[in-house]
Amino acid sequence: MKKIVVAIFCLSLMSCIDNWGRTTSVDPVWSRYDPVTMSRTEFENSIEIQEKIPVSESSKIYIIGDYIFVNDKRAGFHIFDNTDQTNPIKKKFLKIPGATDIAIRNNMLYINQATDLVVLSLEYSTFNVEVKKRLKNVFPELLSPDGESFYENDKVVVNWIQK
Repeated sequence: MKKIVVAIFCLSLMSCIDNWGRTTSVDPVWSRYDPVTMSRTEFENSIEIQEKIPVSESSKIYIIGDYIFVNDKRAGFHIFDNTDQTNPIKKKFLKIPGATDIAIRNNMLYINQATDLVVLSLEYSTFNVEVKKRLKNVFPELLSPDGESFYENDKVVVNWIQK
């Protein structure tokens, strides 16, 4: 009987340990980063085609047909016309805060937007974009570079900036 009581006591203590014994390198109070957040409504209505802008923090590249999509980490995608492969021409910027990856099939763009999977249709001749579907909370929340998290009701973290 004593062994059962001791086992239950040890298990109850383990539940008090953050992440089952794993620790973060920085106390959340002392994180070196501040979250960039948007309200859920603002976040869901933030996708738009804009005129071309300078690349800030390039990341992944995706090529389909005569177009190249270059991710500007957590900001969106630069769209290049690659008809002349020796001279790609920057055409537009697809603003989609929190985005880091894309897959394209049959003119449908599948993009992770922070925690959501968003399906967009894109008309290449006019660059009209339309949200076809949004699956909320498919991806885990975006942690800070030092491993911290942030939660506030009705807010979505789309980036972290150094203090």
